[in-house]
Amino acid sequence: MDTRCPPPTGDSPEPPVDVLVVGAGLAGWCAAVRAQQAGASVVVVERSRRRPGWGNSVLSGGALHAALRDPETPPARLRDQVRELTDGRADEAVLRTWSERLRPTLDWLAEHGARLVTDGDAAHRARVFAPVRRTEPGRRYANFGVWTFLSGLADEFTTAGGTLRQPARARRLRPAPGAAWRVGLDLPGGATGWITSRAVVLADGGFQADPSLRRDLLGTDRVLLRGAGTATGDGLRMGRSAGAALVPDTGFYGHLLVREARHDRLLWPYPILDPLAAVGIVVGPDGRRLVDESHHGVTTTNAVAHGPAPDGCWLIVDDDGWRTEGRIGDPAPNPYLLDCGATVLTGTGPADLAARAGIDPAGLSATVAQLRAAPEGASPPRTGRLRLAVPPLRAVPLVAGVTFALGGLRVDGRARLCDAAGQPITGLYAAGATMGGLHGGPRAGYAGGLLEAAVFGLVAGEEAARRSR
Repeated sequence: MDTRCPPPTGDSPEPPVDVLVVGAGLAGWCAAVRAQQAGASVVVVERSRRRPGWGNSVLSGGALHAALRDPETPPARLRDQVRELTDGRADEAVLRTWSERLRPTLDWLAEHGARLVTDGDAAHRARVFAPVRRTEPGRRYANFGVWTFLSGLADEFTTAGGTLRQPARARRLRPAPGAAWRVGLDLPGGATGWITSRAVVLADGGFQADPSLRRDLLGTDRVLLRGAGTATGDGLRMGRSAGAALVPDTGFYGHLLVREARHDRLLWPYPILDPLAAVGIVVGPDGRRLVDESHHGVTTTNAVAHGPAPDGCWLIVDDDGWRTEGRIGDPAPNPYLLDCGATVLTGTGPADLAARAGIDPAGLSATVAQLRAAPEGASPPRTGRLRLAVPPLRAVPLVAGVTFALGGLRVDGRARLCDAAGQPITGLYAAGATMGGLHGGPRAGYAGGLLEAAVFGLVAGEEAARRSR
C-alpha cells in the first residue's frame, strides 16, 4: 500500500490519509506501527528534531510495571490494586482494558524488537527495556533501551512506507468533509500546513511542560519540570477544541528532588529523595508534617507541591536513615548531594536542626516527639518504618519534580475521545500521558507510565485503523 502523502500546504486539497498520529514517543510509535499492521496509511507528526522522537519515553528508566507489580499479575487483582491506589477514581472501562491488555502488549513489544530484562532487586522493575538506562543526572538517553526500541519501530514504520513529518508541530484540529479531520501544522521557517486524516491519535505526552496549564489544571506553579519540555498541551487543546471532556485531576507523577535542582543540572532529574522520605519525615516551615510519607513517594511529592509552602518544605532523617536508605539510587543521595555542594544540614536534635534550616523549632520538636512516642497516632498518621532516633538529624530542602500529569483527555476503553456525556467523538483517539482515566485520586495514585502508553497506543492504533476502513 502506498502510504506516502504530499507535503502539507496551506489550503490546497490533498488526499486524506487513514491515520495521523501526533507524537513520536512510546504511545505514538506503538499506535503508528499497529495501525500500519492493520493496513492503514499512517503519518506520524513529531515536533522535535531528535530521532526517533523526544519526550519522557526516551528519558525514562524503561521500567514496565503495573501499579508497581509484575505485569503478569492476574488482571482482577491489578484492578483492585488500582482502585485502591486511586481511591476509586480510575475509570472502569479504561482500567479493564489496561489490565487485560498487559500480557499481549508485552508480547507485541518483544515481537517488535524489545529486549526486556528483569531486576530481581526491585519488584516494580519486573520488565525493563535493555540496555537499561542508568538513573543519572542529565539527559543521556541515546543507545539505551527505550531509545533503541523506538528507533527500531521508527525504522520498521518507514521501511513499510509510513510517513514521518519531523519537525512539525500539530496545533490545530478541524472537522473535514467525509467525517474526517484536518490537522494544522507549524513547520520550520514559519510555514504552516494541513493534513487531512480519517482518524487522529493524540499522543504528544501531556501538558505538564506548559506553566499556565500546570497552574490551571494542577493547581500549582511551584513545581520543577522533571521531564521533557515538549509536552506543552497541544494534544489536550486540540482534543478539547473538538469537544472532548477532561478528566480533572491535580495529581502528577514525579519525585522529590533537592531544591537546588531548580538551577543546578548536576542535581536534575536525579538523585530522587523518595527512599529517604519513606523512613524520615517531610515538614513545612512550621515544622509540621504534610502526609503519611510511607504511603508512596508520588503521594509525598504531590503533598509538597500542593501544600501551603511548596518552596519551604524539608526532608528530615536521622543518621541511620542517611547511612542506609541514603545509599539507595544511582546516584545515591549520600554522598552525591554532599559531593555536589547541595544543602544537607546537620543538627544534634530537632530544635538545633530547625534553627539551622529556618524551621519553627517548637513545631519541629513537637512533631518529632509525638512521632517517637506514637507514630500511628500522629496527624497525619505514620504507618511505615520511621528512623528518627539516631543522631545527628539531617535536613534537605525539597522541590517537587513533575514528570507527567495524571489527568488528561477523557477516553473510553477503546481509546476513543469522549465528550462530557461520555459519548465517543468519531475519529479521535488518545494514548499515553495525553489521556486520563487510569491514575489519580486524592493520593495521586499512579499505575505506571510506560505500560499505559504502550497498551493504549496499541489500542488506539487498532481502533483508528478500523475506523479508517
